[in-house]
Amino acid sequence: MQQNIKQKVCEILGDILEVEVNENTQVSRQNCEKWTSLAHIDIVMSIEEEFNIMFSEQDLPKIDSQDLLVNKIWELIR
Repeated sequence: MQQNIKQKVCEILGDILEVEVNENTQVSRQNCEKWTSLAHIDIVMSIEEEFNIMFSEQDLPKIDSQDLLVNKIWELIR
């Protein structure tokens, strides 16, 4: 299950950020200049829609990397 989450997150990040993203990469706001504030909103909305979840307002600024997204999604759907 967590593997499926990782794959889908990679697809979403790759589509929105227009960069190559896979399980061996670590895309984050700090290392990807295409991860802008607007892109962050697109990422959050796409993830919430894909997994039928809602991030809390407190989580939004914290989920700024590939791994943090996967971990938070896993936490919310378990």
